[in-house]
Amino acid sequence: MKQPLISVIVPVYNSADFLEECLNSITLQTYTNLEIICINDGSTDNSSVIMKKFQEKDKRFIILEQKNLGASAARNLGIQNATGEFVSFVDSDDRISLSLYQKFVNLKQKPDIFMFNACEYNKETTNVFPNYFFSTNEWKKHIDESTILTFQDNINPFLGNLSAVNKIYKIDFLKQLPELFLQECIFEDQYFFFLTVLNAKSIMVNTDPLYYYRSTNPNSVTKNLSSKVFDIFKIIDKIEKLLKDKNLYEEYKYALFQHKYKQFAILFLKADKDIREKFYIEMKTRLQKYSFEDLNPQITERLVLIGMYKNILKFSASEFFEKYNGKITG
Repeated sequence: MKQPLISVIVPVYNSADFLEECLNSITLQTYTNLEIICINDGSTDNSSVIMKKFQEKDKRFIILEQKNLGASAARNLGIQNATGEFVSFVDSDDRISLSLYQKFVNLKQKPDIFMFNACEYNKETTNVFPNYFFSTNEWKKHIDESTILTFQDNINPFLGNLSAVNKIYKIDFLKQLPELFLQECIFEDQYFFFLTVLNAKSIMVNTDPLYYYRSTNPNSVTKNLSSKVFDIFKIIDKIEKLLKDKNLYEEYKYALFQHKYKQFAILFLKADKDIREKFYIEMKTRLQKYSFEDLNPQITERLVLIGMYKNILKFSASEFFEKYNGKITG
């Protein structure tokens, strides 16, 4: 039986504190036919030294260098240089189950996208109930290792699974898409998720947590939200266009609307204090506009956190922050 090559793409930026653990989880995989592409995204710490030590011991490593352009540019560079039949993304502060790639290779049929669960990894606390990316009840079909799914089998595709790292992709599928990761932009995973799942002819799901994401990295982009927080508006606009281009907007417009006001509110609460007022004005202006679009008030009244949406429209930035700070997560 042919052993397919899997290209594992790891963008690295100042991850020295976590990088060895991440790379060990890849090199110790029970499935070994891998090429491990590390992209040094202009790191100024000891990350480069750590990568080179791994490369000296393991010839599967390829190290690429770029100036600090961000994870999107690093992932795109990795895809350009990948020679495997399949591509997997691992963030340099996370780790993966040692059996991940073997479970994938064991599938009788290889889909365009193989999706697997992920859970929070925090050494500082012991979580009895891990925070999983998704659950089986998010899908309309019974899930097992032979179930073929498409985008429309997902009950609400905006809930908790908008990441690139908990999936393995056919590289031929990715290379036929018009664009991949949006560069010079954060929240790019959200757009990439919809771009890929809307175009995939086959998706398979393993609900086991095979990816462990670290929630305590102080260098994480989502923990340092400067003016880049405004990128969310661009990303949401592009997701809406994708749905419209696929003639799916009518079917998903309420789920998208709910995603808009929840995302905006969460990011407002995380935003740097000096830009919070400006962000609030932008999100309030957009949400006022959405309220006049073709949404049925009787349906919107049943959406989750609709009361919070109404408060955005009537509260000032300081009032909203005082009421909701620390009370909503995502």
